[in-house]
Amino acid sequence: MLGTVWHIWIGVLLTAVVLGAAIGLIAYYMMSVQAKKYPGGKQRRHQDL
Repeated sequence: MLGTVWHIWIGVLLTAVVLGAAIGLIAYYMMSVQAKKYPGGKQRRHQDL
């Protein structure tokens, strides 16, 4: 009985970690793509020169 309970919580924890990593990777990809499309800060000033 106790083994079953631990397996459930380990599965929940691993699912949360995988979902968080996937969302983080997607967010990082989107930010990097948008940064190239709409440069800001030093990149914008450098392109204006």
